[in-house]
Amino acid sequence: MKERVRAQINQRFTRSDYQVFLYDEVAKRLNERLDIVTLEPDAILASGFGEHRLEKRFPSASIISKIDFAHSRMLVRTNRSRFRLPWRIKVVNLCGDLSALPLSSTSVDLVYSNLDIPFFDGCDALDDVLREVHRVLRPGGLFIFSSLGPDTLKELRPIDGIRGLRLCRHLDMHDLGDRIMGVGFADPVMEMEELKLTYSDVLALLRDVRAHGSEPFDLGEQRGLSGRAEVRWLSESLKREHDGQIAVTTELVFGHAWRTAERASPNGRKVIDIKVA
Repeated sequence: MKERVRAQINQRFTRSDYQVFLYDEVAKRLNERLDIVTLEPDAILASGFGEHRLEKRFPSASIISKIDFAHSRMLVRTNRSRFRLPWRIKVVNLCGDLSALPLSSTSVDLVYSNLDIPFFDGCDALDDVLREVHRVLRPGGLFIFSSLGPDTLKELRPIDGIRGLRLCRHLDMHDLGDRIMGVGFADPVMEMEELKLTYSDVLALLRDVRAHGSEPFDLGEQRGLSGRAEVRWLSESLKREHDGQIAVTTELVFGHAWRTAERASPNGRKVIDIKVA
C-alpha cells in the first residue's frame, strides 16, 4: 500500500499546476503552536510539505533533518547549493519512511510533521509512525504535528459514493490523541480549526482532494469523475448547494505530545512501569 501512496504522491507533486497553498497555510498555523512551547532543540526532524522555517525559529540547533518518503517533494525543496557556512545550521534532506526512520533511538529533540498523518493513516501505518517517532525522540522531546479531521470536505459527503466519487474518513482528533498516548506519549494537547477553501473550478478541487490524502489509496487504477460529464455534474452540484460557489471545508487538527523523561530510583537505576491488563 505504501508503494502505491508513494507513487501517487510523486505523480501529484511533480505536476506544474500543483498549488501548495494549503500546505503552507497549515505549516504557518502549526508554527504558531510552537510559540507556547519552551524548548531549545539541538537536533530536529521535519517531515511533510510546506514552509516550516524551523531554521529561523531555532537558530541554536545544530542539525535539521528533512525527511519525506516521496522523492518528488524532496526534489522540490532540496537546496541546490551544497556550500554551507560553518556557523549555519546543518540541513540534511532525506528520502525515507516516517514509519521506519533511518535514525538511531533517542537522537532527536523535536519531530515536526505537517499533514503527513492522513497519508500514513490511509495505508494503515499510523501506529508504526507514532512508535518510530517515540523511539527517535530523546526523553523530554516533543512531537508536534498537523492532520485533517473528519469534517474535511463535508460538503461532498452527501454525494460520496455517487458516480465514482470516493472520500476518506479522516481520524477524529480525540481518536488520534488516544493513539498517540497508546504508544507512550504523555500530555497530548489537541486543537481543531476549520478552513474554508474556494476554488475557481472543480478540477482544482479534485487535485487537492487527491494531493492531501482525502481520496482512498486502495482505489488503484479505478478512477471516478474522470470524464467531462462527471466533472460537470460535480461542479453543478456544488454550485447549486452553495450559492454558486465551489467551496469546501477543511478541518485542521493540530497537536503536540511529549516523550516523558526517564525516571530513576534514589540509587540511580532506571524505573520501568509495568501495566497489568
